[in-house]
Amino acid sequence: MLFDIEHIPFSRRGRFLTLSMMKVPGGDGARALYLRFVAGGDERPSLGRLCRIEFLDAAGNPAQATFELSPERLVANVGTGSLTFVIGEGERLHVSGENAGVRFHLEGSRYDYVYRTPTGDDCLVAAVENVKFIPRAVSGSLAVSGAWQRDHSTDVSFALSGEGPFEGNVDFFRTVPPTAPIESFADALSGSTIDFQQWHANVPAGAYGQDEAHRLASYLLWANGVPVGGQLTRPAIYMSKNHMINIWSWDNAFSALGVAAVDPDLAFDQLAVIFDHQDASGLLPDYINDRDVLFAFTKPPVHGWAVSLIAARHPDFLTTERREYLRSAIAKQVDYWLTYARPDATSLPSYFHGNDSGWDNATFFAEGGPVISPDLPVFLILACETLATLLESDPVRAAEWSVKADALQALLFERLWTGETFGARLAGAPDPILPGENLIQFMPLLLGARLPTQMREKLVARLASGGFITAWGPATESPESPFYEDDGYWRGPIWAPTTLLLWDGLRRQGEIELTREIAEKFCSLASKSGMAENFDARSGRGLRDRAFAWTSAVYLLLAASLSDDNP
Repeated sequence: MLFDIEHIPFSRRGRFLTLSMMKVPGGDGARALYLRFVAGGDERPSLGRLCRIEFLDAAGNPAQATFELSPERLVANVGTGSLTFVIGEGERLHVSGENAGVRFHLEGSRYDYVYRTPTGDDCLVAAVENVKFIPRAVSGSLAVSGAWQRDHSTDVSFALSGEGPFEGNVDFFRTVPPTAPIESFADALSGSTIDFQQWHANVPAGAYGQDEAHRLASYLLWANGVPVGGQLTRPAIYMSKNHMINIWSWDNAFSALGVAAVDPDLAFDQLAVIFDHQDASGLLPDYINDRDVLFAFTKPPVHGWAVSLIAARHPDFLTTERREYLRSAIAKQVDYWLTYARPDATSLPSYFHGNDSGWDNATFFAEGGPVISPDLPVFLILACETLATLLESDPVRAAEWSVKADALQALLFERLWTGETFGARLAGAPDPILPGENLIQFMPLLLGARLPTQMREKLVARLASGGFITAWGPATESPESPFYEDDGYWRGPIWAPTTLLLWDGLRRQGEIELTREIAEKFCSLASKSGMAENFDARSGRGLRDRAFAWTSAVYLLLAASLSDDNP
């Protein structure tokens, strides 16, 4: 069962409001369902935790619940009763129940409190989380508790219950309560159901026999959406509403690829929401959320590659306005790497830290940095090619980007080709090739016809014979490597972005059988283990955050390729 609340949060597109399972603080590993507001980023230990949810039986006693999760609702079965949660308009939670009850315990900060509003509603304030909420009973009863202690309230909670069927709702807000009319539970459920159905109907067909995985991937790209506000200049898709509650600046490119067929405007927004924060130097932030923009790191410049793929599949994507925006943004991005990440034009640019490469702790960063790795010039070459295409009406400027691409290609072949493969080197000690058997060496396959036949043949043979492609797909570090770790983050597990990059590189080299094999393996992996952040390359077990957007995006792209005659 892939739709499992134990791993998959319940939320809705354009909302911070989320219900998910989390560890209970001080609970010795115990887990509970929590009401959350996932604004503010993942550097906060609370991760938006507002209330622990306690279920009550028909007699009002604490009871265990079992759950049924679907895109439009979360059902909690409690003894002979049940409760259903639905997310309605705005940040509003609707609850319907019968023969059961539910209590929400505010487990927050020093200054949490409850007060009575001028309109007579009880308002709970989660001070550090910067969220207020007003519960209401439509039918049945509402009980709000909270004992005043000098400057805050203790034991703050609210409960909804009823002797028969009951209904309630909770509004979440930052400043003043919303004034929009409150829809009924039935209308909220209908609205959420239709919203997802319309979204899912536009998702391209998937692989045969993988309907649940296809629906889960579609749901996560929908449900991980958050609204405009603060630093989020456009609707954004967070990587997850479990732990990774940010949008990172290469993750966003894969999310854009994943939703381009469903909502071209949203796909463009995923690119622009990061580029809107581009520094004057061209540097992109590492991540953003509604509160923060972090420049301590950056991420690899895959955006030119992503735009070229989207434009190839969806020729109408590049409107005049989008073309102009992306042309300027990607040009500044390339100039950053060519100006600030290398000493001069005769050198290759480098990553200063593993986080900049996106492969955070990969073996080619085992000795620190800066590191010159083969993927970076490849991404920049592809970005230059994209810029030349975007400038097709200006052949002089287009030619300038083509010249830069050719110069980077010459340096790549001269400095990083070993005669057998492409290696990574320390910028400060460039003679030895850095240790490790990782997929980074195969990224030049993305160069397509630019890659000489001899190099292509040697790379493909090395990929096939080096143990990289396991029963579940391409491991980031070969299991035959002494550095391999089953749960080593970028030292072994299978990741969606590197799988798609490798898939596209092989496709560009005409390796159709291997391309299809990788797509089939990854789709089988996701169908078995869901849309995890990454996967154990030997067992196929899902690892880390289990509700990831870019995994969902890559799954949908590769599943769609399997439904076509040609990958």
